[in-house]
Amino acid sequence: MKPTVYTVHAYRWGDRENHSYLVGVYSKKLAAIKAGEATTEWRGGKYECEVIQWKLDDCESQKVIVPLPQLQRLRRDSGPR
Repeated sequence: MKPTVYTVHAYRWGDRENHSYLVGVYSKKLAAIKAGEATTEWRGGKYECEVIQWKLDDCESQKVIVPLPQLQRLRRDSGPR
């Protein structure tokens, strides 16, 4: 049986298309969640964290534990006319 690991990624403004970085890889789910919460707080809310569960060496086994918040994007045609 392959061990489970948890990755924590920080995304600027919670947007995958902005700057991001790996916070860490953890063997305990609670430690990963706390690291994500601490990073979000420490960065003043500028970065949102996502926590993903993986089976080691099995990239098809991913499961999102803490998702990124839903982004409120403006539509292209919603500007002034």
